[in-house]
Amino acid sequence: MSYNESQNDEAAREKAINDWLPITSSRNAKWWYSTFHNVTAMVGAGVLSLPYAMAQLGWGPGVAILFFVMGDHAIHSMANG
Repeated sequence: MSYNESQNDEAAREKAINDWLPITSSRNAKWWYSTFHNVTAMVGAGVLSLPYAMAQLGWGPGVAILFFVMGDHAIHSMANG
C-alpha cells in the first residue's frame, strides 16, 4: 500500500467517525450552557445519592464516612495540586 492510499484510508476512517459523532459545526451553544449543564449534573447526583446513603448507613457511620471521604478528597486535591 502506498503512502497516498494509507492517507486516503485514514482520511476516510476519520470522516466516518466525524459523520457518526453528534457534534457538528451547526451547534451554537455558549460556554455558560455547558457550565450550567455540568454543574447541575454534578450537584444533582450528590443531591440524589446523599440522602439515600445516609438512610442506609445511619447517622453515626454516615457522618463518619462522609467526613472521611471529604477529608480524603481534600488531602488528595492539595497533594496533587
